[in-house]
Amino acid sequence: MSVISSPSETQKESQEKLVTFCQLLAQTYRQLRALTSTERSNVDKTLAKASRYELIRRVNYSATSSCYSERQIEQTQTECLHEINNRLIATGELIHETTNEFYKLLRSYQDLQQTAQKLDWSTTSKCALINGGVKQKPLEYYIQEGHRIVYQLSAVTTRIKLVFGAVDFQRADTIQKLRDCLKLSEELDLYLREFMVYSSFIVK
Repeated sequence: MSVISSPSETQKESQEKLVTFCQLLAQTYRQLRALTSTERSNVDKTLAKASRYELIRRVNYSATSSCYSERQIEQTQTECLHEINNRLIATGELIHETTNEFYKLLRSYQDLQQTAQKLDWSTTSKCALINGGVKQKPLEYYIQEGHRIVYQLSAVTTRIKLVFGAVDFQRADTIQKLRDCLKLSEELDLYLREFMVYSSFIVK
């Protein structure tokens, strides 16, 4: 026998789901900012090292004589590869963490949607949660804007994950592609910042 929740219980549950979603979105946004700012700078260094490695390889294969011994060239190549590998491992860990945060966010949004569907949205019984108030916009705003943001974040995180999976640490062009995709569009960043403003009182 299923238990039917009262309107007040459903409203309370919806508010709790909304708070969780806003908290997770703020956390995901912080992760993405770290990935597209600080980590992008680290990828710049990885790219520079990969470009140097490719240059050394060309010199090693094409030059008949060099001011560097074969041992020195091999040692420099090994050092380059070691640093590239370590940097990419760190980048990969951050991408993995960001992806996991997004999946939590996605599940939270789906929970919010499902719970909100149980509310009575009729005009005669609208509550403060549905109508909004001084410190909180109407629930419809968070659901609609949340859907747009989650959809775009899904595209961003999926692309980053796929591009990283195709990285060859011995090829600078694949690292360049990774660097190029570690960014948020101005439109998405604007949506996120605006959403943060209108959810700031909710997550406190």
